[in-house]
Amino acid sequence: MAIILLGLAFQASAQSYGRHPFDSKKFNLGFLIGLNYNSYNLKEQINIWDQGILLEQITLQPKYGLTLGMISNFRIIDNISLRFIPAISLEQRDFYYQFAGDSSATIRKIEASYLNLPFLFQFKTNMLKRTRLYVLMGPQLGLNLASNKKVRDDNNLLKIKTEDISLVLGLGLNLYGDRIKLSPEIRYSMGLINIYEPLYVSHSQAISKLFSQVITLNINFE
Repeated sequence: MAIILLGLAFQASAQSYGRHPFDSKKFNLGFLIGLNYNSYNLKEQINIWDQGILLEQITLQPKYGLTLGMISNFRIIDNISLRFIPAISLEQRDFYYQFAGDSSATIRKIEASYLNLPFLFQFKTNMLKRTRLYVLMGPQLGLNLASNKKVRDDNNLLKIKTEDISLVLGLGLNLYGDRIKLSPEIRYSMGLINIYEPLYVSHSQAISKLFSQVITLNINFE
């Protein structure tokens, strides 16, 4: 992986058009808006009895959500930066529980409002025609700000842990204007820990593990 990243960083050096003034700064700020697509890596156990009712199937339905964040960029060298991008991510997933003898599925949801705190290394190519390609990677801590009381009071809501730890991978393109740098970007966040809490609902043991998976399309403004 390191060889590939270094190859990307220096591939365009022979045709480089120099460095934009934005990239001469040691530190700069910005913001992002994004659309996220939320799913889980689900480990379920079907054909489970609870209160005399048999659960035959669980189907996960991913949903779209919104991401808003602030960008702090620290330039290490010309082609490598460290980025801290705290962001609020509004997420929802629906689970369809199919019980024996019931023709319609019961919908249970996970609703989350995450404060995501990623520390990402950004590896950039040299500039070519006012553009730079880059890749991102690094760890992310997620803190779910949703109310636990709401989960306890609503039997259709599933509970998850407050903290999540993920590995983030991303790919983007810097587009340089005279006064702003615009960067469309795609990120994939892969959860590293099981965040499911088997509480408050029937057939709670039917889900054994949940690992978050989020794809985000961002537009960065710097």
